[in-house]
Amino acid sequence: MSTAAVLAATIAFRGATLIDGTGAPAVRDSLLVISDGRIVSVGQATPEALRALPPGTKVEAVSGKWIVPGFVDAHVHADSDEDLKTMLRWGLTSVRVMAEDSAAAVKLAYSSKTRGDIPEVFPAAPIFTAKGGWWDQGEPPDASLDRFADNPERARASVRRARVLGSAEIKLMLDDMRWCRDPLSPLPRMKPDVARALIEEARNEGLRVSVHAPGLSDAKEAIADGATALAHGVLDPIDDGTLAVMKSRPVFYIPTMDIFELLADPKGFVETVLSDPRAAAGVPAETAASYRSAAYAERYAKSYPNVESLKKKLPVLRENIKRLHAAGVPVALGTDMWAFPGLGVSIEMDLYVRAGLTPLEVLRAATLTSARSLDLDKDRGTLAAGKRADFLILDADPTADVRNVRALSAVYKAGVRAVPR
Repeated sequence: MSTAAVLAATIAFRGATLIDGTGAPAVRDSLLVISDGRIVSVGQATPEALRALPPGTKVEAVSGKWIVPGFVDAHVHADSDEDLKTMLRWGLTSVRVMAEDSAAAVKLAYSSKTRGDIPEVFPAAPIFTAKGGWWDQGEPPDASLDRFADNPERARASVRRARVLGSAEIKLMLDDMRWCRDPLSPLPRMKPDVARALIEEARNEGLRVSVHAPGLSDAKEAIADGATALAHGVLDPIDDGTLAVMKSRPVFYIPTMDIFELLADPKGFVETVLSDPRAAAGVPAETAASYRSAAYAERYAKSYPNVESLKKKLPVLRENIKRLHAAGVPVALGTDMWAFPGLGVSIEMDLYVRAGLTPLEVLRAATLTSARSLDLDKDRGTLAAGKRADFLILDADPTADVRNVRALSAVYKAGVRAVPR
């Protein structure tokens, strides 16, 4: 690219209140300069800074608006290409997608780097589980390897095969689902020696490991084996010893509080979300009507009947995130949200605030800490010179009400404006 082309591609966004994602106070009357998909500089729009702009810089006036980093969802599933498109339109510029098929997930990740209509995808694939266990309830096998390995040798071989296929992270299901299925029969749970082999081999191969383990005993087993992230909140009070290990390694904590809230009260959850006109405007009318139907709530009640017990666990989830965050355990924002793809990030943010975190702390969880959980923090997650130009322009102040992240004016992925929602 010629110098003239680079200069022509330089854009300066002037006048917004900028939140850089580090947790630092907002910068008022800011100047964000980007070029060729990267951030050139971040600061205040002083006369000196404006005079220093390269010739031909396009200056965008964004006074009265707010700029924040693009969001990173650290736990999400995508049932379709449209789900991914919806995520980007809601401000997700990078996502950790949990996937069954390693080869297909790596292919999607590669294409997402250059596509301007979806976030960049970072797969955790495959999803390992016991035969007949959670995530073998109609979910497909991996065509290239055995994701239902039933002994340590097969488990290690599958991990090595996943790495050869290009996986950078795997996921384990370490749960019999009693917490939401009682009085239905519990599901088969992965054997401890298989789980240990999967995690140890992944770490030996340089792979990250996310583990689905909402029960404390399962979570402690995963941590002891070497997991890099807990993919869900823990439903029991986390003891001091476990907290200390999570902080020291670290083990990223991804609470996915919205899913527990949804399962505890499907009808109330849906109504709360759709009561905000900004949220409702982003959900197709037919979909909203389906969610509000009695059949939708009844389906959850039939599949996940342990509602009263789960309701009693919600205060524990809130206390755990507040306590772990205060102790310095890295809390990364992930949603696991199938009902409201993309929108789930703002739902999750609001739940963190209600649990006791400040809006600035929540924004950091959804940007820098989530990026760190994917080893991406040198490239994105904050607004700083040299980083990829992933950012959002908002019409309302997210520090006054974190749900104001729904007031999206523009989404930029790698310096290119995405299609408006």
